[in-house]
Amino acid sequence: MGCKEEFQEIITRNLKKHISLVKQENAVYEDSELFLVWSWAGINQISIQEAAVEMHDCNFNVPSGDTILHHLSKQPYQVLEQGFDEILTELMQKARKHRLFTHPVVVAIDFTDIEWYGEDLPYIVHSQQKNGTNRFIRFASLGIVEDGKRFIVKILPVTPFSSKENIVTRLIQYAQQLVDIRVILLDRGFYTGNVIQTIDDQEENFIIPVVRKGDTVKQMMKTTVKHGPQQYTMTDGTMYHFVTVESDDSLLPYATNITDAEPSVIHELYTARFGIETQYRVKNRFLGRTCSKKYSVRYGFFVLAVCLYNIWILLNIAERGRRGLDPGKIPIRVDRLKHIYRLTVYPRAPR
Repeated sequence: MGCKEEFQEIITRNLKKHISLVKQENAVYEDSELFLVWSWAGINQISIQEAAVEMHDCNFNVPSGDTILHHLSKQPYQVLEQGFDEILTELMQKARKHRLFTHPVVVAIDFTDIEWYGEDLPYIVHSQQKNGTNRFIRFASLGIVEDGKRFIVKILPVTPFSSKENIVTRLIQYAQQLVDIRVILLDRGFYTGNVIQTIDDQEENFIIPVVRKGDTVKQMMKTTVKHGPQQYTMTDGTMYHFVTVESDDSLLPYATNITDAEPSVIHELYTARFGIETQYRVKNRFLGRTCSKKYSVRYGFFVLAVCLYNIWILLNIAERGRRGLDPGKIPIRVDRLKHIYRLTVYPRAPR
């Protein structure tokens, strides 16, 4: 099966199979017609209104952008979450056919913040100022961060009432159904006793940079870089393995429950976490534009971008296998994927 045919089989069948929008009985348009405009907006990074106009120009029988936004805004986001979870799971199963994820994998958990410039709403979180705002729409994700196979496995909405330990638990338990986890990498924003205990309860390995505050931590850094890793007890009684690595005249302290690895190995494992930053950059190239204040619309745009990103990863894996390329090669660039998408799903669209 060629790249174009494989893409068509993945995108068109999966959207129709797994996502059924909640509509009134007298709705005129099929889900598939809404998907055409919705995904066209994502692949071209434009609004749904612009996408609908372009589709009409190509003689597609699709609803107006306002009609589609109305339908999306009426969806309970849980309906979209279930459908997209099924799509991501099916993509993971396809990856297994390429003999991937048959061994324990390195994963990372992180937050993605999308700037918000409107008033406070129930799902808006406050954080450090960025690009002129301290208000954000936030998602939590768990992704595989190994070269050549950086799949995003699960996305969760985050609100001001979400606890980090609950988010971590849900992400891990979902991932455990699909892959064996070698180690979970988290940034220092997750350095709390509750999170560490949560991961221990899930019987998974973790590495988190230690927050370098307080005389006790600073003294522990000096001790462990000189004498090796030691057991450390936080103020709430949580215990972990304290590891410090010296790099470029700086001391890098890590919290972990891995006790049988050299500090250099812990540090090398953690550097894989930065692969999640690549995931975010590429995923944003599939993110449509919207000013909607409805959470289901925002969530739908974001998770569709994640699905398109995962398809890009999967097609590159398949193409590398066909051509005998090493994991570091990217035979299908993002712009090439967008071109294939247009040829496949929108054969009448301008090229």
